[in-house]
Amino acid sequence: MARQKETKGSRTFPVAVMLTLAGGYLDAYTYSARGKVFANAQTGNIVKLGISAANRDFARCGELMLPIIAFTVGVLLSMIIETYMKRRKMPFIRRSVLIIEIVMLLASMFLPQDAAGNMIANSMISLICAMQMETFKMFIGQPITTTVSTGNLRKLVEFMYQGILEHDKEKRATAVIYLIVVLAFIAGALIGTLITNTYQLYSAVVPAVLLMFGFLEISRIYYLNN
Repeated sequence: MARQKETKGSRTFPVAVMLTLAGGYLDAYTYSARGKVFANAQTGNIVKLGISAANRDFARCGELMLPIIAFTVGVLLSMIIETYMKRRKMPFIRRSVLIIEIVMLLASMFLPQDAAGNMIANSMISLICAMQMETFKMFIGQPITTTVSTGNLRKLVEFMYQGILEHDKEKRATAVIYLIVVLAFIAGALIGTLITNTYQLYSAVVPAVLLMFGFLEISRIYYLNN
């Protein structure tokens, strides 16, 4: 029962927006302050990996491989945590993941802004972004991704087209939800770039605060329904 209440709280629209703002911010942060590597969108890193391999820039290949590997480890780790906690009927799975994200984000600020420090920081952030993507999949009955925008943009177009074609207000309303999520990701990237350009490594505090707001919102709804 406790797990069901937490799941309900973690799938609200405000939580989706806060996590999406953090997701957009983190991509801008790692790109601007950590060697032009994307934390969330591994497609970009995979393409860059192929280009670097073709150009025989093997040092750059190594820089790009680490976040890709860390991302896969993050997905696996989140599944292991969820399986372990479910088998032992432990609540607070999603909030546990958020706490791990916050701690690792704050720890990454103290890594130096050099090649080695950037590789470790990017790997840490890719890992926690993967955990967020795997753990938070559904919001208000819809599959919403808080760390990338491609799927959300596709759903926006689909629901808007179907809503107009079928004169379906509910589908048009769902399209608006996806529009807000896409705009939140853009806003996160914009804010992340502006703040990171000024405060560099310490700007990682901002997404940590956004994740904490998500944690508090889930907790608030959990205790309201308790």
